[in-house]
Amino acid sequence: MKIGILGGSFDPIHNGHLHMAVKAHEEYELDEVWLIPAGHSPNKDEGKMTKAKDRLAMCRLAADSYSFLKVSDIEMVSAERSYTYRTIQKLKESYPDDEWYFIMGADSLDYFDQWRHPEIICSLAHILVVNRDEFQDEDLKKKIAAIRQLFPADIQIVHCEKYPISSHEIREKLLNEEEVSGWISQEVLCYIKEHDLYRS
Repeated sequence: MKIGILGGSFDPIHNGHLHMAVKAHEEYELDEVWLIPAGHSPNKDEGKMTKAKDRLAMCRLAADSYSFLKVSDIEMVSAERSYTYRTIQKLKESYPDDEWYFIMGADSLDYFDQWRHPEIICSLAHILVVNRDEFQDEDLKKKIAAIRQLFPADIQIVHCEKYPISSHEIREKLLNEEEVSGWISQEVLCYIKEHDLYRS
């Protein structure tokens, strides 16, 4: 199977995340896209993140409406830091016959070479870069060419309209009791209210 991987803190998961997954699925005919909420993130203060079980539950609720979307807790059950290369290594070892596609935002290409072992990521997975109207295609192609000069990589562009919202903005709106129903699924919103998340 062709399986896409979309990782993130998903705190909370919103329609912009789902839009990226849908566009990658459609443009590259992926059989599945796996949402992988971060466990011990190297780039986030875990003390300020919502509990793993809640982020995982929200991802599962959001994925339920899409037959191709799956949710993996591979990073959450690990005691190690959640580095992408480690996650892909584990997935490749567990499912050696599947073809893996790592989905990332175009803005991340600027510092992709500074990630932990980007060469391992590129050796084990195709890279799908979601261009949410942030860059001209020609500029993005130049960035991709620069990465390919550093190490062999199969990097392709996913064309995706920009979704003007972030998890941070949604948390701020929830804290201020503002309307967010247009940005997150009704199921996720119900979970947030039921478990009194993002209120303080």
